[in-house]
Amino acid sequence: MRKSLTLSAFALITAGLAAQTSTTIPTGFDKKEGRRGVHALLRYTPARQQAFYSPKATGWTGAKIIKSLWLRPDSSYYKSGPAFKCDIMVEVSSKNIVSDPLIADTDWNKNHGTDRKVFMKRKTYSIPAYTKPATPPNKWMVELKGDAPFVNINKQICVDTRVYTKTTQSNAYWYVDGDYNYASSGTRGFYRTYGTPCNPSNFYNYSTGYNVGQTFRTYCYTRNSGDLVLAWLGTKKLNVSIGGGCTLYTNVALLHPVPVKTTSISGYANFVWGKVPASAKGVKVYSQHAAITSKLAFRWSRGNEITIGDYHTTYEIFGVYAYAIGSSSFNPDKDPAKYWSSSGIIMDVR
Repeated sequence: MRKSLTLSAFALITAGLAAQTSTTIPTGFDKKEGRRGVHALLRYTPARQQAFYSPKATGWTGAKIIKSLWLRPDSSYYKSGPAFKCDIMVEVSSKNIVSDPLIADTDWNKNHGTDRKVFMKRKTYSIPAYTKPATPPNKWMVELKGDAPFVNINKQICVDTRVYTKTTQSNAYWYVDGDYNYASSGTRGFYRTYGTPCNPSNFYNYSTGYNVGQTFRTYCYTRNSGDLVLAWLGTKKLNVSIGGGCTLYTNVALLHPVPVKTTSISGYANFVWGKVPASAKGVKVYSQHAAITSKLAFRWSRGNEITIGDYHTTYEIFGVYAYAIGSSSFNPDKDPAKYWSSSGIIMDVR
């Protein structure tokens, strides 16, 4: 009996140790280099990134006490990265976090869970320089130490990191080590552009989220700050000249209720239309944008022909982010998210 109890206890202990072998999220990268370098945190600053990890990605089977999160440089592409100073703040959440980057919101707050917490108040960091090791991966170099432990009972997590610098910086080439994990099914939706923009000729527009269950968006670049931008969806493909070398490429079946005023020289304007219903599979819609300058001059984009699909990808890890680059600016506390990535940062959880 005693021998049996001893063996049972030994089995439990060794099983527990085996389960705790990997301390990274995503799991399994303690001594293995990731397949992607993530630029959206330290490469360009200021920046903000929300990193999402599913239960499958974390490998957690029960409650997890998180005291600190560590980052390391990517060793796949570049040989070195510079030292620089910045401030960093980290928030975390786990309950009811967003689970798909294509339904993630540009409002950072809406992607968080209901147990959102400031994990680490804003602190000043001296990010160290690094060189590529002879044998990857690189060592853990940046510790995001919590002001108090975060107890995670939901087996998934959102890590929301804000990086502050006084000016727009290009920290070549401080990429954070990262990886990806996703699987896909269904018929892929797509869009095609047609026609020619006017005033200017590179007033380009795009579409994303054109599959069932995704958040459908159209966005454009007017190439001018201070423009008032309109967006609409149509049911017909048109080619109607409206003078001045400009063309109406679709009828106005649905006008977006909220015009956007551009604030950067790229003239970026984003329009969210809502979640794509299942009944829309196979339907074709059209989109176009127009802008009014401060001098009341009109600009017109090309047209987009969008075919709705039901293609779905399950992302075990992904990121939602924004940053400043070149002449642009970014405020991590006030400005919205702009992009998403199927890659996620590899972190060591301690």
